[in-house]
Amino acid sequence: MRARVLEAAGGPVFLVGGTLRDVLLEREPADFDFAVTGSGIACARDFSHRALGKLVILSEKDDEARVIASKRVFDFNGFGEGTIAGDLARRDFTINAMACEVRPDGVGDLLDPHSGRQDLASGIIRPVSDSSLASDPLRLLRAFRLALELGMTVDEAVLEQGSRASLARTAGERVNAELLRTMERPGAHDCLQRLHDIGRLAEILPGFEPILEDDRLRGHSFRTLFKLEEMIHGESFFSRFEPEWERYFEGWRADEEDGTGLPFRRAMLKLGGLLHDIAKPQTRFQTTSGETHFYGHDSLGARMVERLGRKRLKLSRPQLRMLGTLVQEHMRLHLLATSPDLTDRAVRRFFRDLGEDAFGMMMLCYADGWATAGKTYHLEDTITRMIEQKREEDAKLAVERFITGHDLIAAGLKPGPAFKVILQELEDLQVEGKINSREEGLEYLKANMPGLNGEAQS
Repeated sequence: MRARVLEAAGGPVFLVGGTLRDVLLEREPADFDFAVTGSGIACARDFSHRALGKLVILSEKDDEARVIASKRVFDFNGFGEGTIAGDLARRDFTINAMACEVRPDGVGDLLDPHSGRQDLASGIIRPVSDSSLASDPLRLLRAFRLALELGMTVDEAVLEQGSRASLARTAGERVNAELLRTMERPGAHDCLQRLHDIGRLAEILPGFEPILEDDRLRGHSFRTLFKLEEMIHGESFFSRFEPEWERYFEGWRADEEDGTGLPFRRAMLKLGGLLHDIAKPQTRFQTTSGETHFYGHDSLGARMVERLGRKRLKLSRPQLRMLGTLVQEHMRLHLLATSPDLTDRAVRRFFRDLGEDAFGMMMLCYADGWATAGKTYHLEDTITRMIEQKREEDAKLAVERFITGHDLIAAGLKPGPAFKVILQELEDLQVEGKINSREEGLEYLKANMPGLNGEAQS
């Protein structure tokens, strides 16, 4: 590949940025970054032909392009008629402002005009210049993301510059790329708290400002996020539930609509925890006796986060559905746990309605309860009972469902929405032991749906 890169460039080529940083950290580089004289896009286009790769234009303005070839990523940035020193001076952080010239027989000496290697050894993420973040405010989010991924510390100079660099006009796609990677890691709670402290979090999450301006509501939202993060990345009450834990966090399937799947489940669950009460300021109601209520904050909140996720964060459709569900249903487990008579059918409805989001919803409700009162015993008892019931009933149904959709068709019912309702009812009766065979199921259909012909084949 080195020869093809050099042929495509037709001039000096430098290995730069994250590639060198990862090599010095003895990490496998995630991709290969090159700075070239002339046009980076033209070089990438030529290289894509030579390497039979796919070309992606990242930025016409910044002359950046990507080539995906042989299952590897190659990024190209042109510095025109300038110098590599000038290119490095425009980069974000000192640890990314190093270079080595690529030669036919290897690479040249390390160029490190901003002491990036020293900062790398010290574990400090420091801006290259006093205007590093002013030229691209997204670098503030990138600093936090890199700090969590590399186990480093964000220098105070980043925060000082970040307090003056607005993210309000930064494209949502770019915010998404850094924010979700940040929230996927342990330590995201502290990063978001610091973003709020310097006035940037409201620009990242427009519509969340009323919560951030209310000390009590903000404190509760951040405590919920803190507890979720503690549970997700450490041993907790939920760690005991296997295979549910593994299936929820590691069992993503490809999305049926667009094939993109749903990455960043940890990040999305944390985001749901932070935003679950987003509509409380708009739904605040105080009675004559002084009691405060927030009627409908769950439904309104779901609409608000859907708009925020779609317009600002550019979330995928599966991610939007997950976030909306977490906010819409975050009161449900609290109601079940405080019900004087929690029925088996109510438990079944919870799992059916929540689907693959059920386990995460339990975690969010648990964190919400802890953030409110610090007490979770009633939730632990309810969650344990619900999961145990789900396991037992799944085991029964895994052996055999007495009645299927084929039986309903044979009995004269046309396929449609009623199928699901009827089959769920029969499934409930089966797990409750009220129907113990296929024949009893057919008899139930005859007795309770006299419009059917009852001629299902045995």
